[in-house]
Amino acid sequence: MDAQQRRYLERRYRARDWRGPGGRARRVIKDFNIDGSEIRRWSLQRVQRDERAKPPVIRSLWSHGETMNELLAVDVFECASVKAAHDQLVEALANMESDAIERRTDKNVPGDIAFGLNDTMMLFARANIVVLVRNAGPTIIPVSSAARELDQLLVRRLQDQRRR
Repeated sequence: MDAQQRRYLERRYRARDWRGPGGRARRVIKDFNIDGSEIRRWSLQRVQRDERAKPPVIRSLWSHGETMNELLAVDVFECASVKAAHDQLVEALANMESDAIERRTDKNVPGDIAFGLNDTMMLFARANIVVLVRNAGPTIIPVSSAARELDQLLVRRLQDQRRR
């Protein structure tokens, strides 16, 4: 993305209010994996980890029901730091072609910072991890429940690391 587009997105989404390490600079999750148990009542159809991508990304496809009409695509980016995760959020927003995407600040929103498009797409960061959950099938379904489950998993990982 060019510098002008980055500046526009940073202004549009008020990145100055949320971007940077904050008080969570040392919170980092390493070696995150997807094994199919992360989203209840959904079946993992495909998962691929791309270590060559910068940052490394896990791309997965999930189905609900027998007909394969209800599908979720979940991308998980493992960034080096909280600041890098916030940079990845801006990059992901740049790759979306909708002015209807808004920052989410509701009580039950996943992550430390989140963006969404109605309830059809959710993009959020928790510590150094960025998660993109979106519809991928012909039947449009809400994604917020799956996004919250993934976020709860990340929170547990952070808590487990703190205990060690």
